[in-house]
Amino acid sequence: MDLHLLENIVCIADEKSITRAAEKRFVTQSALNQQLQKLEEELGTPLFHRARSNWQPTEAGEAYLAAARQMLLLKKDAYARIADAAERNRRHLAVGLIPERGVEMFTAVYPDFHRAFPQMRVEPVECSVTAMQRMISDGQLDLGLVTLAEHQRDGNVYHVMAEEEILLAVPAASPLAEGGSPCWQTAPETSLARFAEEPFVRIYQRSTLFSLTSALFEAAGFAPQVLFSTASNQSKYRIVALGLGCALLPALYAAEDGGVVYFRLPQRPRWQVTICARRDAYLGRAEKLYIDLCRAYWRRLDGEGGRGPEKGDAR
Repeated sequence: MDLHLLENIVCIADEKSITRAAEKRFVTQSALNQQLQKLEEELGTPLFHRARSNWQPTEAGEAYLAAARQMLLLKKDAYARIADAAERNRRHLAVGLIPERGVEMFTAVYPDFHRAFPQMRVEPVECSVTAMQRMISDGQLDLGLVTLAEHQRDGNVYHVMAEEEILLAVPAASPLAEGGSPCWQTAPETSLARFAEEPFVRIYQRSTLFSLTSALFEAAGFAPQVLFSTASNQSKYRIVALGLGCALLPALYAAEDGGVVYFRLPQRPRWQVTICARRDAYLGRAEKLYIDLCRAYWRRLDGEGGRGPEKGDAR
């Protein structure tokens, strides 16, 4: 079995284009096309519906790709086991990072990881949680930082780093801010329904936080007046600090800066900060160290009471 051929065919499916697949695999398009045609002749059936820029697998192609992906995952795990047994560190580690906190965590833990595995090439990939879950299942990523509620988990394995409460952040100058606390740990409880007439800054729809907060608004009996949506929780915090609207904010971003007060919700909504790995994937010494470094990072943050933008950032 030619594993390079398997990789090439899977790449065509992932890229949905033989042109882009050839570029990614560093082969000529004609050579890749010949490989595919020879394979299809051997199988006696086409594997793809050809289109200009949207190649889709046929039914036979789906069957071939499922088997190919499984064989490539077996190869990946076997090579990782062999590298550990031979104490060789020349491997590749692809890690998924969500915006903001993922990049911050990676830059904090990478120096220690690099000192332990100086010859390992680490590839950080920024993407949404749903994309990351799929890429981990497919073996395109080895590990990923994922924030999600329990019901949003799929068949992958999730190593919990921390649990984080979702808070209501309100401009301190708002008439509805009375009774709120500038420190989220001492924030009083309130009903979200009280804020039905207030404008909100929301997280973008692809975020796993969007569905969690949507359920909170639905339970409160109103659809929020949305100022705008963003991928950045720090941007949400800053808009609240400027007095322009409210936000549902993870505790990590609940800074004590005078311009914002916090309330806790009766449901005590929470989500988990996790490192995700493919179920049954082999976790070598490098992967285990990366998880341990991430866990230590989140323990340090929890000990510091979380963090938000530096004072003055929101002004």
